[in-house]
Amino acid sequence: MDVDEDYEPPSRGQLDLPELTEETAHTESTVLLPPRFIFIKHHPIAEKPNEIIPLESSPSQNHPASDPGASNTRPEHRPYAPFRTFADYKFASRCVKRRMPNTDIDEDLRDMRNSVYSSDCFVTFRDHRDLNQSLAAARVSNVPFHSKSFFVDFKGSHFANRYKIDVEFRDPWKIMKRWICDETLAPVSTWYSQEKYLCLNGEIDFSTPLYDEPWSGKTWREIDNKLPDKARYPACFVGLHVWLDKGMVSTKVKMHPILFRGCWIESATRNGSGNGGGTLAGFVPPELRQIDPKTLSSSMRTEYDQLKRKIYHGVCCLVLSSLRERSHSGEAFKFGDGVTRTAYPGVLIESMDFEEIAAWLALRNSKALHPCPQCLVHRDDLHRLTCTYPDRTTASMARALGDAPDGSKTAREEHLKKYGLHDFPHFLWEFANSDPYKAVGYDALHFWDGGVFGRHMWVVIKEYLQENRLASTFNERMDQFPRWRNLKHLSSATTIDYSEGQTFLDILKCALPCLVQLVPSDSGLVQLIRVMQKVRTMLGLDVTTNSRLEYLGRLIAEYEKCCKRVSEKHDKSLDFLKQHFLSHAAQNFVNKGTSRNQNTRIGEGFQQEVSAMYKITNGKNAEHQMTIIDENEETMARLDMQVEMWQKSQGMQEDELIPSADPQLSAHWTLGSPDSRVSPTRLERTKNDDPLFRNFNMQLREYLARHHPSYPVRILPCKALYIEFQSAVTWKGERDILRCNPTFHDKPRYDSIIYTAEDDPLAMGQLALIFRCFLPHGVKVDLAMIRPFRNSSWQPRTRTDCPVRERKSSAMFVALEHVVRGALLCPIFGASREAFYVIDCIDEDMFLRINGID
Repeated sequence: MDVDEDYEPPSRGQLDLPELTEETAHTESTVLLPPRFIFIKHHPIAEKPNEIIPLESSPSQNHPASDPGASNTRPEHRPYAPFRTFADYKFASRCVKRRMPNTDIDEDLRDMRNSVYSSDCFVTFRDHRDLNQSLAAARVSNVPFHSKSFFVDFKGSHFANRYKIDVEFRDPWKIMKRWICDETLAPVSTWYSQEKYLCLNGEIDFSTPLYDEPWSGKTWREIDNKLPDKARYPACFVGLHVWLDKGMVSTKVKMHPILFRGCWIESATRNGSGNGGGTLAGFVPPELRQIDPKTLSSSMRTEYDQLKRKIYHGVCCLVLSSLRERSHSGEAFKFGDGVTRTAYPGVLIESMDFEEIAAWLALRNSKALHPCPQCLVHRDDLHRLTCTYPDRTTASMARALGDAPDGSKTAREEHLKKYGLHDFPHFLWEFANSDPYKAVGYDALHFWDGGVFGRHMWVVIKEYLQENRLASTFNERMDQFPRWRNLKHLSSATTIDYSEGQTFLDILKCALPCLVQLVPSDSGLVQLIRVMQKVRTMLGLDVTTNSRLEYLGRLIAEYEKCCKRVSEKHDKSLDFLKQHFLSHAAQNFVNKGTSRNQNTRIGEGFQQEVSAMYKITNGKNAEHQMTIIDENEETMARLDMQVEMWQKSQGMQEDELIPSADPQLSAHWTLGSPDSRVSPTRLERTKNDDPLFRNFNMQLREYLARHHPSYPVRILPCKALYIEFQSAVTWKGERDILRCNPTFHDKPRYDSIIYTAEDDPLAMGQLALIFRCFLPHGVKVDLAMIRPFRNSSWQPRTRTDCPVRERKSSAMFVALEHVVRGALLCPIFGASREAFYVIDCIDEDMFLRINGID
C-alpha cells in the first residue's frame, strides 16, 4: 500500500501511568522516567491510562509507521475471492493498477490461451468481459456510487428556471462506517482526543504541548468534552477530512472531484492511496457547461454566478446529507477493535484553495470587504499579520444573516457585504461538531509556496532582476547550485511565470546564495528571502510544540517588517488574502494538528489520477465510467492487503535479510555503489592529479595506527552512503542518501555531512572518498575522507542569520560511526573568497538541528 512518511514514536515500549494532573505531575513517582519522552494524556471519555513514549533510541531501533495490515484477525483461506484462482486475482490486479484498456487485456489473454507466454496458464478469463464480471462481484463489498437528483428553483431576469441536478456519489456515512468497522484499520485508528506533552528533563512537564495528528488538536478535544457521557455505549467523535478542487483532465475538459479521508486514521495511512486512504466520493456535476461566462453582460454574469453557487451548495448539501442527523444523535455499532460505540460524525478539516473555500463556505470572493474564511478582517488590513480580528463562527454568521433587513434588496446586500456572506444559509450550520469556518485548514502548498511566494514575492524579485539586467547572472548561479535529493534543479528560474507550488518552494530554498552578492548591500529582498525560508520551514513541521509555534510567531512579526520595507521600496501591495491567512496558521495547527493534516498536497496527486482515469474513458458520461474505475482500484487495494496478510500467515514471501558487514548491530550507515578493492598506494596513484590525495597511503596508515596495528590494508571505495538518523522533528527514523561520485548522472557530485567532533557536535565536511578498510583477522573499518568546513567571520553584502562556512584545503578521515546526517552547503556566488552558506532550509530536521530549536 502506498503511504506517506509519517510521525511514528520511535519506541513501542510505552509505559501506562496512573491519572496525572498538573498538580500531581511533579510529585514523587514510582515509575523510572526516561530522560526525554512524550507524555500522552487521553481524554477521560476514552477510559485509558496515561502513556509515556521514550524518545531516546538509536535510529536503527526506530519502528516504521504502523502497518494497517498487522491485525490479529485470521486471514481468509481464499482471500482473493471472488476471483476463481490466485492467477485470476494477480492478472486483474495488474490490469487495474495499470489501467489497461480492453483491447490490451484481450490481447494478453489471447496470447496466454495460445501459449505464447507459457504452456501452463491458470488464468481463467477469456476476455475483458469475464474480467469485468469478476470485478463487479468483488465491488459488492465496496461502498457503491448511486445517483440522486435535486431541483434548484432560480428566480432572475436572465436564468429563471427550475433546474434538475443529477449527482452520482458515494454515501459518506457508509464510507466512514466501512473504515471504522475495518479490523485491519483498527491498529492505526485513534477514537478519542489526546493531550501530548514534550518532556525533556526526565520529569512530566505540562509546559510544552505537542501537536501532530488531528486528535492532538484543540478542536477534537472540545468536541469530546460535549459528547454524552452517560449513555448505554461510549460516545465517539469521528471527524471527516473534505478535499475539493477542480482541475483540467485534458486540454478541454475540467473536472471537480470530491475526496474524503478519515481523521481518526493515522496520517501514514490516511494520506495514502490504499485501504484507509483518500476515497473518491463523487464529482461536482458540470452544470451550465454550455454557457460561456465571458460572453455575458455584467448583470447576466452576476445572476449566472448566483445560480452556480446555489447548484454547488445544493450538491455539497446532498452529498453530505447522511451525516446531518447522525452528527446530533449518533449511531451505535461495533468498531473494528471489537468495542461497540456510538459514533457522532462531523466535518473536522477542509483542505481547498481559496477559490474553492469561497464556494464551499458560500462567501464572497477574495476581493470582498471581509474575505477571510476565519475572521472579519477588512480587506485594507490584510497586510497586518500581528493584529487580531473577530472570529467568523457558525453562530456569528447565522446571526448576521438573520439580522439582514428584509425590506430593501440593496440594504440587505450592503449588510451581508459587511460579513462577506451571500444571501443563503450554509448547509453545515445544521450539523453538529462541524463549524465550517474553523475547519478551514492552512494549506502551505497553495497559500505560501504557489501563493505568497510564487504569485507575489518571487514576481517582485524576478522583475527587479530583469529590470537591472541581472536575471541571466542569477540563472547561471542557480544552474551551479549543488544537487540534492528531491530538490529540483532550475537553471532558468526567472523565465518561470506559472508552475506548481513545489517549483516555487525549490526556488525559495536555492535563491539566497545566488542573490546575496548580486544586489546592493543591506538588501530588503535578501532579508525577505531569508525570513520566508525560515517561515516556510516552520510551517512544514510534521510535529510542532508551543515553543516552536512561539518561534513561528516571532518569525511572522519579522516577516511583516520585511514586507513593509519591500512594499515601500518596490510599490507592492500586500493586501491579499493569502498574505493575511499566515496569521491563522499557528492557531490552525493548535486546533487540528500540523500542516500534513490540512495540506492540499495530499489531494493534488489525486488530480493526476483523475486525469489518467479520464484518458481511458471514451469521453461519454465520463464521470460514471471513472467512478467504476475508482471502485475497481479501491477493491484491488483491499484485496491486495488481504492477500498480503494471508501470504505472511502462510510463511510466504519472507524477506531475505543480508547482515551488515559491521559487527555492531546498531550501525546506522550502509555503503553503496562499491568499486573494486584496491590498495591505498594504487588509489593514491590513480588520484595523482588531486592534491587532496597526496600522501593518502601514509595519512591513512597513520590514522589507522591509532586504533589498529600497522598491517597491510586493502580498501573498497564506494560512491554512496546511506545514513539512518533520528529526526529532530518527529523523533522517528529518517534516512539520507549521500553521493561521492565523480560521474553521478554525468556530473560530479560530492555531498557534505554533519559529524560529531570533540569540540563541535555539528561539524561539517564535504565527502572526497567513502571506503571500507579490510584489515587482517577479518577486521573492517568504514571511513570517509572529507574536506572539513570551519566557521567564518566573513559576511556577504547583506547580513542574515544563515550560517556561513569556509572549506579547509586539507583533508581528514572520519569514522562513519560519527556521521550524523547529510548536509547541503552552497558556494556564495560572487563572494570575495570561497565561502559557503549552510542551506538549513533544505528540510525541517536540518533547520531545527542547525538552529538549536528543540
